[in-house]
Amino acid sequence: MKTNYERNIKVTMNEVHQGEQRRSSTTLNYGICNYYFGVILYPEIALKAKTDKRYKDPDARYRKWLEGKVIDWAKTQPQARSDVLERTLLELIYNNGYRLGLDKNKDNNGLDV
Repeated sequence: MKTNYERNIKVTMNEVHQGEQRRSSTTLNYGICNYYFGVILYPEIALKAKTDKRYKDPDARYRKWLEGKVIDWAKTQPQARSDVLERTLLELIYNNGYRLGLDKNKDNNGLDV
């Protein structure tokens, strides 16, 4: 069951559609955003935001931090459609995993039999 902090993230941004700039809103999957921004890009900052004891509710603090990162990233994207934005995030996750796999097997040189 999803808690209140794991609900999808709403993003409101400007986009250009048929030569006209308009304000658009969409929602992005929390799990995808959490994995990309909290695990891949900013693991140290995310851990600090999750475990900071100075705040009454660290989960709320982390949610606010994550929403800020997602909104800032989404504003750099050309379209405000959730399927396009989520596909872009998944491609970034895949590319990161691919690079890590190449780095990990650098000495193997593809000589597996």
